[in-house]
Amino acid sequence: MAMAGTSRVHHSSIDPEWNPSVLLTRRLRDASVSHASRLAERTTIESSLLSSSGYADNFTATDKGGEGVHPLAKIAISRSSCPQPPLDDGITGGGSSVSCDVHFSGMNVRLDPLERCAPHRIVVPQSEENADKVRGELDGAYDAQFGEQRSATWNAITALSTLCDEIQELDTAFQSQILPSIVLFSADDSIALNRSESKKDILDEEAQERRESALLARIGKFLPALQSAANGTARIRRLVKNMVVQLGAVQTPSAVPFYYDVRQNENDGSSKNEDDGMSTSVANNGNGTSPIPTHVKSNKVEGEQSMQPPVFGPGVPMFSLGKAIATALRILVAIDTAVSSNTDLQEAWGMYKDVVMEWSEQKRTDNTLDSEFESFERMMVQLDFNLLSSRSFNAAVEQNFDPRGRFQAARFPLYDELKNILVTLYSGFCERINTEHETTERLDCVGVYAMYVLYRHLLPPNIIPDAKLHKSLWSVFPAMCPVMELYGPLHFIPREFMMLHAPYKAVKGCSADIPEIRSAAATMVLKWDGSFRARVAKIRLDALGWIAMADSELSPIVPEPHSRSEFEDDDVDVEETILAPSVAIIEAATSCILNGMRLAHSAAVLLRSQLVTHRALGLTYSDQIPSLISLMEVLKSIEKILRVRRRPSMLSFQRSTLKMIASNILKRFEKVRSFVDQCSSSIDFSRDPDRTRSIARVRACLTALEGVLKGSSSFSPIRRHSIAFSIAACMDTMILEVFTTNDLLAVEGHLKDLSKISSIEDTLNKACDCSFLYFYRDMFPQSMRTLYQTSVNSALIRSQLVLSAFSDPEKMLKHVRHLERDPVSGINPCLAGYRSFILNVLKEEYSEPIGKLIETDLRLVASGGAKGVDVRLRKFITCPPLYVCHMKWCVKSEVENYLDKTFYDLCTLSLNDCNTYNEMRTIANERFGLNLTDPYLPDGSLEQADFIEILRNLEVYISKYNYNLIEQSFVERKPERGAKWLNSLNIDTISASFRQHGLGMVSSAVNTCYKLLARKFQMFTDFLADDNAKSLLSREFRWFENQKGEGNTIYPFDRASAFAKEIKKLEAESGNNGLDECRVIVSEIGNVIALVRMIRAAKRRVFSDEMQFLPCYNIPGTVKSLNEGRTNDAKSSIDNAVSDILNKPDPDFVRAFVGVFRGVIQKSESENAFMGNFFCIVPALCLCWMEASIQGKEMMHKKNITRDGYYTDDGFAVGLAFALSVLGQTKTYESLNWFKSIQSKYTADEEDLMEKRAAAEVKRKAKIAVSKQGSWFSTGAEDKTQEEEDEMTILNLMGKRLEGHRREMAMLFFSMHGAETFFKEIRSN
Repeated sequence: MAMAGTSRVHHSSIDPEWNPSVLLTRRLRDASVSHASRLAERTTIESSLLSSSGYADNFTATDKGGEGVHPLAKIAISRSSCPQPPLDDGITGGGSSVSCDVHFSGMNVRLDPLERCAPHRIVVPQSEENADKVRGELDGAYDAQFGEQRSATWNAITALSTLCDEIQELDTAFQSQILPSIVLFSADDSIALNRSESKKDILDEEAQERRESALLARIGKFLPALQSAANGTARIRRLVKNMVVQLGAVQTPSAVPFYYDVRQNENDGSSKNEDDGMSTSVANNGNGTSPIPTHVKSNKVEGEQSMQPPVFGPGVPMFSLGKAIATALRILVAIDTAVSSNTDLQEAWGMYKDVVMEWSEQKRTDNTLDSEFESFERMMVQLDFNLLSSRSFNAAVEQNFDPRGRFQAARFPLYDELKNILVTLYSGFCERINTEHETTERLDCVGVYAMYVLYRHLLPPNIIPDAKLHKSLWSVFPAMCPVMELYGPLHFIPREFMMLHAPYKAVKGCSADIPEIRSAAATMVLKWDGSFRARVAKIRLDALGWIAMADSELSPIVPEPHSRSEFEDDDVDVEETILAPSVAIIEAATSCILNGMRLAHSAAVLLRSQLVTHRALGLTYSDQIPSLISLMEVLKSIEKILRVRRRPSMLSFQRSTLKMIASNILKRFEKVRSFVDQCSSSIDFSRDPDRTRSIARVRACLTALEGVLKGSSSFSPIRRHSIAFSIAACMDTMILEVFTTNDLLAVEGHLKDLSKISSIEDTLNKACDCSFLYFYRDMFPQSMRTLYQTSVNSALIRSQLVLSAFSDPEKMLKHVRHLERDPVSGINPCLAGYRSFILNVLKEEYSEPIGKLIETDLRLVASGGAKGVDVRLRKFITCPPLYVCHMKWCVKSEVENYLDKTFYDLCTLSLNDCNTYNEMRTIANERFGLNLTDPYLPDGSLEQADFIEILRNLEVYISKYNYNLIEQSFVERKPERGAKWLNSLNIDTISASFRQHGLGMVSSAVNTCYKLLARKFQMFTDFLADDNAKSLLSREFRWFENQKGEGNTIYPFDRASAFAKEIKKLEAESGNNGLDECRVIVSEIGNVIALVRMIRAAKRRVFSDEMQFLPCYNIPGTVKSLNEGRTNDAKSSIDNAVSDILNKPDPDFVRAFVGVFRGVIQKSESENAFMGNFFCIVPALCLCWMEASIQGKEMMHKKNITRDGYYTDDGFAVGLAFALSVLGQTKTYESLNWFKSIQSKYTADEEDLMEKRAAAEVKRKAKIAVSKQGSWFSTGAEDKTQEEEDEMTILNLMGKRLEGHRREMAMLFFSMHGAETFFKEIRSN
C-alpha cells in the first residue's frame, strides 16, 4: 500500500517542463553513466551521478524547449521512440558503450570508437530521397506492399539491439561505479571509522557513540549512491520484463495491445510507466514488437486490435537476447549480495531509519510536516523496500510477464522458450570452462542460474520442472567451479543459490545443507591446489613465448617494393600480388592479438578463482604467493604489450581485420541474397502469403545486415547486436536450402571474432584489471617479501609488474563518495589510506631489506672482510624508479634515506663510530653510487670506548692494561671470558675523542692523571718507608758502599737474587709479596706517565690535522694590525686562537710532573732520607719483572688462562725511569753496572752450559761405541743411552730458558734506556 501511494504522489509532482526535447537532452547527458529514471528528479535528494561524471561539465543546454538544445539532440530526435536510448552527449563523439578507462601514455586514439548514429539509423540508413516516407517503404509495388513487414522487422531488430546494448552499458556502470561504492562503504583505510578501535569493548559507551555518529554521517553522505543503485536496479527490472516480453512478442501474433502501449496502466511495483515519459511519443505499431515514431504511425485507429502475424516466427534463435537477460539478472544478484553482505551498511541504515522515524514523529507532533519531507520519506521507503532489503532479484523474477494475457491467448509457452535458451547457453558455457578458450563463461553462468530461477517462476503450477536440467545445473558447473567471483570480495556458490531460490528436493542427490555444500567445495579446491603451480607454470611459459612473438608480429612493417618486371606478365593479377602478403600479415597479427587476449583471460580466471575460492571457504593461500605473483606478471605484461608498446599496430590491424571479417560475412550471404531475389521474382504473393512474408523478412534482414556491415569500419556493441539479430532473423527453413550448416558455423565464428576485435579495448581492460586485489591486500606484504627474495638471486627485477597490479585498485577507490575529500590533493581518505599502506609495505618489505643487505656489505668492506662488489645489490640501486598508484618510488632514494637514518642514529648513540660511518659513506658512493648525507656530528673511533669513560675509571683501566713503548698503545692484560680479541688504546683513539669532545678536555685528563699519579707515588713512598723494607735497603746500601771501597763496582747477580728472595718474604696488604707489590706500583706509575705522553701526542695529532686549514700569512703581525680598536671582533678572536696554536709552546706534562714530585721530596728531604736507597732495590725489581713477564707470555699460549697473560709491559721501565729521575738516582743506579752484571752472569752460564753439552756429547758417543761391541742380547747399554738422551734434553731446555731470560732482560734494559730519554733534560747532577 505504501508503494502504491508513493507512485500516485510521484505522478502529481512531474515537472511541467518535462517535454520530449528536454527529456532527450537529459538522456544525452547522463544515460550512459547511470541510466537513472525520473525517480531521481522527484525526490529532495538529487542524484550525484552528474557530479561524478565528466559529461555534466561539457553540457551547455538550457533545458528550455528548443533553446540551448544540444546539436546532436536535433539529429537524433527520432531515437526518443526507443526505450532508454543509451546515447552519449556528443561532445566526446556520442553513442553507446562509453569506455570507463583512462588510456595509457596519453594515447588518444580509441580502439572502440563511440557510436554516432541513432539505433533506427544503424539498422537501415535513410537517404534524403526517402527521408519523408514511412520507414521500410521504398520504390516499387513490392516495396509498397510489404513495407509494413519490412518496417516491423527493422523495428524489432532495432528494439532488441537497443535493449541488449543498454544492458551492456548498465553492466559497465554497475561494475565501475555502483558496486564499488556499495562494497567500499565499510572501507576502513581512513580515520573516518576505526573498526578495530570501536569494537574493542562493546560496553564502552563513548566508543559506541563515536561509532554510531560516524556511521550516521557516512550513511547520510551515501544516500545519493544508494539512490543511484536503486534507480539502476529499477531500470534493470523494467528491462528484464521488457526483454522477456520481447522474447515471446517476436514469435507470437499481436492479438492484444502490447504491454508498452500508451493505454496500459500496469504497475510493476516501483513507479508507473518508468520509461520516463515515453507515452508522449509512443504508439502501438500493430505488431507488438517495438514502438515507432508518431510521425510514421499507420492510419489505423488508435487502439484497434488487428491480428498481425509474428514478426520473426518460430525457430528464430534468440540467444543474444537470452544472454542479455542473464546479464541483467546477474547484476541484480550481485547487488543483492553486496547489500546483504555489508554488515556496516545494514547497521548504518537501521540507525538512519530510526533517526528519520523519530524526526517524522516529531514533525507530525509539531504539525510542521512539509511536502519535501514527505517526498523524502517516500524515497526512504522505496530504498528500503527495493534495494536495502536485498530483494532486487526476487522482485525482477516475480514480475507479471504476461499482463494482458497475450501469450496465454496465443498458447505460447514462454517458459519453454526460456528453457531452450537456458540449456543452450549453459551447455556452451560449460564446454569452454577450464579450457584455454575460456573468457567470461564463469560469470555468465551466474546469469544462467538466475535465468533458471526465472524459468521456475514462469512455470505454471501444473507443470513439473525439468529434473534433468536441475540435476545438470547441480552437478556440472559446480564440479568445475564450486565458488566464483561476482565482484571483488563477493562470491557466488551455485548450489547454495539453487537451494535458496529454486530448491528441487524431488531430484535425488540435488539437495544439501550449506555446511555440506561448503565442505564439498573445500575438498575440491584443496584437490586442485596440487596442480595449481603446474597450471601457472604453463600459462607463464605460454605468455613468455607470446611476448616474444607479439613483439615481432605487431612491430611496424614497411611494405617491400615491387619491381615493374613482376607486373609485366599479363597473367599476373597485380591486385592479388600486392594484397596477398598484406592479408597474411593481418591474419598473423590478428591471431597474435587474440592469443594474447586468450592468455590474459586464462591468467585472470585462474588468479581470481584461486583467491575467491580460498577466501570464501576460509582456506589459506600463503604458500601459493609465488604462483599468484606470476599470474599478475602475465596480466600486466600482456596489457603493456597490447595497450602501450604495440598500441599503434593494434589500431591499424584492428581496422583492417574488421573489414576482412565483415567482408567474409557478406560473402557467406551472397548466395542467400541471390536466392531471395530469385524467389521474389517468381513467387505469387497472393497464393502463398506465409512464404511471401518470410521472403520479405529475410530480405529486410539482409538489407539491414548489408547496411551495418558496409556502413562503418568500426562496430559498436549496438551494431554487433544488430548484426546478430539480423542473422538470427534470416534463419528461415527455406534459407537452409542454400545456407548450409558449415556456412552457419563459419558465420558464428566470424561473429565471435568480430566481437573480440571490435571490443578489444574493453575486453583487454576487464581481463587485465586487478582492482579486486584491494580486497586481498593482506597478501601484498608477503608478495613484496617474495619478490625481494626472488630478485636477490635473480638477474631480473620484476617488481614493477606486481606494483602495477596493486595500483589498479586506485581506479575503483576513486568512486568512494561518502568520505570527505582532501581539499589539497582532492583524494578521499580511503585512497589516501591505501597509498599509505602500499608505501609502508614497500618500505618495510622491500627497501629496508635491501638497505640492510647493503649496510652489511659496507660493514664487511670497511672491516676488510669483502673483496669485490656484490652485483646482486648493485642492480637494485641502478634499476629505474618504480611507479605505484600514480606515485614515483625510487629504490635508490629509499635506501639512501634508510642508510642516512641508520648511520645518524647509531652515531648519536656512540659518537666514537663516526669515522667508521664516514668511511662507509665513501664506500657506498664508490660501490653503489649512493649519495649519503654527512650528519656533521662530532666523530669518534671504533677502536675503543670513549676516552672520557676511560678517565672516569682510570685507576681500574691502568691496573688492567699494559703499556707498549714501541707501538705507543695500551693492551688489555687479561681478556674477558669468551672474548676473541684484546682491547687496546692508542693515540688515534685519544685524538678522535679530542675531536669529538674538543681540546678543552686535555687539561681535565692531565689533572685526572696527576691525581692518580700522586696516589700511586704515595703508595710507592709508603712501601719504601716500611721498617722492614727500610732496614733491608739500608743494609744493601752499606754492602754496596763497602764493595765500592774495595774496587768492586759491579753489583753481582747472585746478590740481587738473594736480596729479591728476602724482600719477597715481606707481605703487603693486597696479599702479594713485597717485591711484587713494589713492581706493580712502579708499573702503574709508568702507565700513568705513558698515558700523559699519549695525551700530549694526541693533542699534537689534532693540531697537525687542523694545520691544513690555517692561513699562510704572518699571524702575529696580522693580529696586531687587526686588533687595533677591536676587542670583540669575531675575526680577531679566530686570529687569536690561530696565533695561540702557532706561537704558544706546547707544555710538557711529564717534565711538570717530575718537577712537582721532586720539589715535594726536596722540601722534606730529612723525612724522605730513606728514599735515597731506592736504587738498591732496582736489580731485585728487574729480576721480579723478568719472572712475571715470562709467566705472562707463557700464559698467552694456554687455553685456560688462570692469571694475567700478556706479551708486553713497558710501563715498568717507564715507571722505574720516572722514579729514578724524581729521586735523582739515575746516575747512582748506573753506578751499579747492573746491565754488565747481567751480561756477565748469562755469559758465564752459557759457557758452563756449553761445556756440559760437550761433555755429555762425548760421553754419549763413548757409550754408543761400547754398545756396538756388546752382545745383541744385552739391554743395559740401551738404558744408559736413553739416560744420556734425557740429559741432553734437559740441557737443551736449560739453554732455551737461559736465552729467554737474556732476551727479557735485554728488552727491559732497552726500554729503560728509551724511557730515560723522557727525562734526560731534567736529570739530577
